[in-house]
Amino acid sequence: MKHFRRSVLVGGAALAVLAAGCGNSTSASSSATTAGTGSAAAPAATASSPLGTPDKATKSPYLFGVINDEAGPITFPEARQGLIAGVDYVNNYLGGINGHPIKLASCISDASPAVSARCATQLVGQHPLAILGAADVGSPAAIPVYERANLAYLGGIPFTPVEGNAPNAVIFNSISLGDNAVGAVFVAKTLKAQSVADLYISNAQGEYSGLSIIAKVLKSSGVSKVSTIAIPPTAPDPTPEVAVAVKDNPNVIYVDVPNNCGEVLKAIKQLGYTGKVIAIDPCSAPPVIQAAAGGAENMYVVSPFVLQSGNSAQAKIFQAAMSKYAAAGTAIDSISTATFSEAVDVQQALSKVTGTLDTASILNAFKTGSNHPNFLSHPYTCNGKAIAGATSVCDNSYLVDQIKNGQITQASSTAWLSS
Repeated sequence: MKHFRRSVLVGGAALAVLAAGCGNSTSASSSATTAGTGSAAAPAATASSPLGTPDKATKSPYLFGVINDEAGPITFPEARQGLIAGVDYVNNYLGGINGHPIKLASCISDASPAVSARCATQLVGQHPLAILGAADVGSPAAIPVYERANLAYLGGIPFTPVEGNAPNAVIFNSISLGDNAVGAVFVAKTLKAQSVADLYISNAQGEYSGLSIIAKVLKSSGVSKVSTIAIPPTAPDPTPEVAVAVKDNPNVIYVDVPNNCGEVLKAIKQLGYTGKVIAIDPCSAPPVIQAAAGGAENMYVVSPFVLQSGNSAQAKIFQAAMSKYAAAGTAIDSISTATFSEAVDVQQALSKVTGTLDTASILNAFKTGSNHPNFLSHPYTCNGKAIAGATSVCDNSYLVDQIKNGQITQASSTAWLSS
């Protein structure tokens, strides 16, 4: 779980947003170990299974490459697991892409540009139809490799300006870009905070999100006092940094800490803070809420997704497919939801293409038309206008969640906010 950002225009302020041993397993989507009302069209579920009637893809497979950060101090294993579950659902219940199953060629990175570039070169050598985005912080080095190979880059988490503006990319949801901008505006305008402590990770990407997005938007939205406190990414105990955050009793603490969020939230509670807390979406994963030992109660979260644990038809599909196909213990958060959703979005768009699938026809399938169905999320339009300065991002809509009685809740599945 991890968050970083790119350029957004929010509240009249232009914001610049930024966003390792390489695995080389080529695997079909079935390689995963098993342990609502959204906007996208979904097959009707049968009475016995939310997944509906099986419709297995039996033609020759379409190979897609994927790089995901699963080594190093901050990792996102749930991104690849969400994608695997989504692909398995597509292949076994939606008939694949016009009968062709999606096959994944995966490479594991550590967020460094050198390893991501090596992974990208390796994947290109396997001649995939396109690249499916996941959580690859080193993507600035990988995207040029894809561009030279004339490969489309579909979905994923836009951690950096490079994929956020790549001409060969279409990204369905703005996780790590607009969500933090909207969160900061929500703190200022809805929570009416005048003092905010901004906790962020002290690496290049964390500094960019914590300082160039959250802090700047808070200030431009009218928050008079913004304190920024960095937490080392490998700190086993964040209590000293949290103590600095709570010292002046701010109206709100903003937690932009992906991997150690439970300990941060627990420390906030143990140090006696009674104000409001808002956090990035990975902090709302059930294991994090449990680890927070009550520190997540009443916490706000901004998410681009209709509640994954809800009772909508698409939420039930997501829950059933993740349980069936993802590795046991996979975090259910915006990261895993984004990659699951992208698998369904890709299947729906490319199944409408007549003739040969190539990079031109693939990109055209997403960039032509508007309000395309987006699984568990707001419809997307890939016209380059969703977020200023992030032309490959196709939607900029978010819902506000809150933790109540230890469970994530969503007051409305239609009250979309935009940065």
